[in-house]
Amino acid sequence: MATVFIKPNTKKAHYGNVAGISAVEPPVWLMLFSQTVSDSVVVDMEAEGLDHEGLVARLRPLQIERVVILATGSHPSAHIQQAQAARALKPLLADAFMVPVEVYDRLPFDPLSVGALDWSRISVERYRAHNWHRWGSKDRFYGATFASISCPFSCDFCCVKDFYGAGYAQRKPGLVVADVRALVARGVTHIKMMDELFAIDNPGVRAVCDELALSGLAQKINIWAYARIDTVNADLLKKMRSAGVRWLAYGIESGDEKIRAGVTKGKFTNARIREVIAMTKDADIHVVGNFMFGFWDDDLTTMRRTLDFAKELACEYANFYCMSVYEGSKLYDEMKTRGVDLPVTGEEYAQMSPKFKPVPTAKLSGREVLMFRDAAFMEYFTDEKYLAMMGRVLGMDAADEIRAMTAIDIRSKS
Repeated sequence: MATVFIKPNTKKAHYGNVAGISAVEPPVWLMLFSQTVSDSVVVDMEAEGLDHEGLVARLRPLQIERVVILATGSHPSAHIQQAQAARALKPLLADAFMVPVEVYDRLPFDPLSVGALDWSRISVERYRAHNWHRWGSKDRFYGATFASISCPFSCDFCCVKDFYGAGYAQRKPGLVVADVRALVARGVTHIKMMDELFAIDNPGVRAVCDELALSGLAQKINIWAYARIDTVNADLLKKMRSAGVRWLAYGIESGDEKIRAGVTKGKFTNARIREVIAMTKDADIHVVGNFMFGFWDDDLTTMRRTLDFAKELACEYANFYCMSVYEGSKLYDEMKTRGVDLPVTGEEYAQMSPKFKPVPTAKLSGREVLMFRDAAFMEYFTDEKYLAMMGRVLGMDAADEIRAMTAIDIRSKS
């Protein structure tokens, strides 16, 4: 009798027309959770392309004792987006199999206590990297690991600590290397370091980098990880590159220093951002810039300032988001106090969903913010100067893929 661990499938509903270029990420938390039970099976509905009917058919041959459903995704905020889909599965499976069904939208266990990931629990060939992550490579096979949980910082709009139910803590470096080694043995070299903040100069991170560099794996792998402007230096970047880190994603958020300071997103200046992006590229690491439109004090002028700053930085990839207000964050409480009508369903939170519900600012409607975001995406990725740079840095195939990406209709119909 087995316990079945399930990840819901919200890919089509949440990603709309861009589902094909988005990542399908291994369900690391679900896998680790399943490893706490001796007789267990992992079913990733997204990776297997299962709807409700397909899930029931998939489970029919199994001797099921219990079902566990975990709402999670490529980032802890995804637990909010997937919670509704997870809850919808409970009555379906309880009626179909007459067994207890548990639903969790936060981690109900300590992932640091489990050990290395058992990749035999899933079919790794089903997972694919983000389109940008594998530019310059012919395959898209994708894996993930982590060196820490939670985050040492507290940004007003962030809810990651609510998901973990714990403060920042680091994993044993040997377990990270074991995960990577097992992935490479299965032909997977594009890897996400799932930490909320991996690029921070502390002994634990340095130890992970040193062990990866000494393992002989670093030349084979293509890791991407999250970073902050105020947590890196030239020596750390060099060490990360020697460990196989080839992409770093920086949370720059706004090009307006006053707005950035207003959401406690660091005290770094635009000048410092320029220095760090240049330093990262000098270390032979590509940059993903994460930018947001729709902070409470944003208007068309400040959002334009953010877009212009993004274009000036010339990151190899840029994510443009509308501000999301998640329950469990300080910003959520502030917006509720202001009487703002906030998203409720998973689809209303999903940035690329046709049902996405953008949040207004003090001066702009949510619709105006969304229209600016969509226009910013097109302006950035169709810029001929940017495309020429990408041709030089990652090859003309990458530039051609970017042109194909911008031909996709991303317009939300909110």
